[in-house]
Amino acid sequence: MGDKVRVKTALYFITYDEGKAEEILNEISVKYDVIESHRSTVIKELYYVALEGRHPEIADFVRDTASWFKVDILEFH
Repeated sequence: MGDKVRVKTALYFITYDEGKAEEILNEISVKYDVIESHRSTVIKELYYVALEGRHPEIADFVRDTASWFKVDILEFH
């Protein structure tokens, strides 16, 4: 009925290698429309990236590098 659905992909990941984290963040920013990106001030190894649109494949950027990661697809109606 004319309702526009907004979709956002949220990526959370932990890595202990700052250089690898920077590489991941740079690659993502080149290939995707990044809405926001943060590094936790409490847990310095935790990173968050929000992307415009649906991108479950974003896990491929961190799968072999991160100690832990999570991808959430958020839909706003």
